[in-house]
Amino acid sequence: MAGCLGAGELLYRNMAVGLVFLPIFPFLRKRWEGQRRQEEAGEHAIQFKDALISIKSSLEAGYSMENAILAAGDDLACIYPDECFIRVELERIMRSIANSVPVEEAFHNFAVRSGLEDVQSFAEIYRTARKSGGDLLRVIQSSVAVITDKTELKREIRTILTAKRMECRIMRMIPPGMIAYFRLFSPGYLDILYEGMPGQVLMTVLLFVYLALIWLMEYITGVEI
Repeated sequence: MAGCLGAGELLYRNMAVGLVFLPIFPFLRKRWEGQRRQEEAGEHAIQFKDALISIKSSLEAGYSMENAILAAGDDLACIYPDECFIRVELERIMRSIANSVPVEEAFHNFAVRSGLEDVQSFAEIYRTARKSGGDLLRVIQSSVAVITDKTELKREIRTILTAKRMECRIMRMIPPGMIAYFRLFSPGYLDILYEGMPGQVLMTVLLFVYLALIWLMEYITGVEI
């Protein structure tokens, strides 16, 4: 509401006009929620990668899979808080194992809850390795290496995109910032845009061009990784 009223005052010198922008808000909120979910998924993937590295190290030291998961929970306690995604999920897995649920089934349930591609891939690979009776340690080592490389590459790409998104946010503030600057420090300089129909039509056209450019920037930088 405050943003709409501010846009009405900035563009038309009439706050009430800004109320026509309210229907845009649900689309913006949907976009913001999508970006937030993508960021959370990226963070969860990094946490899962750290858990896999800890599990792999324990398996190489001769631990069973059940004890390796328990050790991973202790290791991650030094890095992540109790309420974080991976700590909560590891606690669920350990409770499932304590209730005689097979490890592969516990990982499968974890994959379903998380919806993460890496977790689903690992759960499927682990289940297949257990059923086929192959070299479980070698399979897990290979899987962890692939998932780690993939996660690090995604993090690098996400870092680049985050920098570009910040640049876009700064660029978005320049046009309204210039209008506000002239309104504050050069009163009357933009009166021609506020007085009469031609000026208001021109301001409306510029507004749609500005919104189209914002959409284009969001589209370019909003690539899902």
